[in-house]
Amino acid sequence: MKDNCWDFMNCGREIGGFAEDKLGNCAAITYISFNGTNGGFRSGRYCWYVAGSFQKESHDCICLSEIEDCSSCDFFKLVKKEEGEDFQS
Repeated sequence: MKDNCWDFMNCGREIGGFAEDKLGNCAAITYISFNGTNGGFRSGRYCWYVAGSFQKESHDCICLSEIEDCSSCDFFKLVKKEEGEDFQS
């Protein structure tokens, strides 16, 4: 199974995660419309679209505060490399 963003980033905002009580769940785990996109669970491998810098209304990713935008994130780069021509941005 491929890593989802919460596995890779270890943010703890997945369902049952260590930060769920304090910070709530990230949109990437709760938004199910992109289940399977880039081989992820729910939006776990499409987090930049639903929770990050490509989301126009609000940014839900707590890791985004440490980077300029999602396209410079190591997880984004990993998914892009793993998916190759099938990568959905």
